[in-house]
Amino acid sequence: MEIQFINTNEWGIEPKAFKAVVAKLKKILPKTLGELNVVFVDDAEIHRLNKAYRHMDKPTDVLSFSYIESPDFKTSRMIGEVYISVPTATKQAPDYGNTLVDELRKLITHGVLHVFGYDHELDADYLVMSALEDKVLGRKS
Repeated sequence: MEIQFINTNEWGIEPKAFKAVVAKLKKILPKTLGELNVVFVDDAEIHRLNKAYRHMDKPTDVLSFSYIESPDFKTSRMIGEVYISVPTATKQAPDYGNTLVDELRKLITHGVLHVFGYDHELDADYLVMSALEDKVLGRKS
């Protein structure tokens, strides 16, 4: 899996800051040939996507789209896309005691796990996903 970071220059984000997180994600996730895009956007764009795909008329911090089950996956090799609102991440980072870079690492991890089918709707699923996030981010469980 190759992870491409899109719009980093626009937001002054250094992709090297995510190298360790990407390496840990590659270790814990199934080996998958293809590309996954992490796209940094503003609140207006993530609001538009959230409304169009989740029918929620508001911005959010992260949205994930998985294409692994798509009939086109075999030819396109596009694993999925993760959209992250930089303004929302900037606003919420202090609430979690994070720097912006730490918050982006958390959102990248969360979004990529969703692309690979992990969820947090049920308590049992939440525990599995949370443990994986802790492992990737080096947090104590």
